[in-house]
Amino acid sequence: MTGLGALGMALAVPGCAKEDGKPAPAAATGSADKVIEHAYGKTTVPKDPKRIVALGQTDIDVLVALGVPPVAVGVFSGDWYSPLHPWNKDAFPKNPDFLDFEEYSIEKILALKPDLITGVMGGMTKKEYDKLSSICPVVAQPKGFTDWNAPLEQQTQMLATALGREDKGKTLVDGITGQMKAAVAANPGFAGLTVAIAECWGDTFKVIGPATPRSKFFTNLGFKSLPELDALVGTAYSADISSEKLSLIGGADLVLWTTDGGQVEALKKNPVVSRLKSTKEGRSLWSTGMKVDSAFWSMDWGTVLSLPYAIEHVIPQIKAAIDGNTGTKVENFSS
Repeated sequence: MTGLGALGMALAVPGCAKEDGKPAPAAATGSADKVIEHAYGKTTVPKDPKRIVALGQTDIDVLVALGVPPVAVGVFSGDWYSPLHPWNKDAFPKNPDFLDFEEYSIEKILALKPDLITGVMGGMTKKEYDKLSSICPVVAQPKGFTDWNAPLEQQTQMLATALGREDKGKTLVDGITGQMKAAVAANPGFAGLTVAIAECWGDTFKVIGPATPRSKFFTNLGFKSLPELDALVGTAYSADISSEKLSLIGGADLVLWTTDGGQVEALKKNPVVSRLKSTKEGRSLWSTGMKVDSAFWSMDWGTVLSLPYAIEHVIPQIKAAIDGNTGTKVENFSS
């Protein structure tokens, strides 16, 4: 669902972008309608859809990479969030329309005159799917996965097939797979180290599950998740964890913390967090979910477009955190 290193790489997903970083022009699509299977059945997608509404959180990246930037994208309410980041924003001469994830406006979507609605990396309900299907074909999230948690390969190929660009989808997946393998080869010291992905919202602590893109970013680099934390989350996206159990997090070789905007320093000084072994030894990365925190979103999105950004911006911080020197400065990801 599902960032890496000091490789100095520019975006280099084959077929995804030109050397100037702008999306490549759209390639010709398949000549026939496509039937896509998803959580709520099967949808026939007419060939060559052009006005796409992306209601899956990271569907925007795959559509941009495939050469068909959406006319509208889903967003969370509030000024803290944006779907536009360094790796995708050049595809939009002007911002696409924004639609609230939490309450789809049928009227707004109708006014956009879409010929396809996607919700692959999302949590669309059957009721919402039925309503949206009265407007145009809808490709909902894949079956067999937790909502908001479609794996990179599944999401990319599902959307590529819907657009009749299966070969392009495979090229994109192969390209980012190659970049990840290169990052692993360049950083053999990551192999076998443990990682914990944690959050703090107000007084609530959470751990993130191993199947999420944020977690997979680290495990694909060679890190291992902690079985005790995996058991706590189970098949969910995340789970609350009590202050008494935070020592499990502290025992990890690396911890990625995320908290509210402006609260990173307060989290570092939290009476429990500050006493964790990982905190005292400088083995933590600190981020927020604010829209300026592109490094966080590059990991959290885990797409064919966002992962090269994470490769470039996150791996140097990982290396600084695990170098065994508490004096090494680890920069906060957030502005």
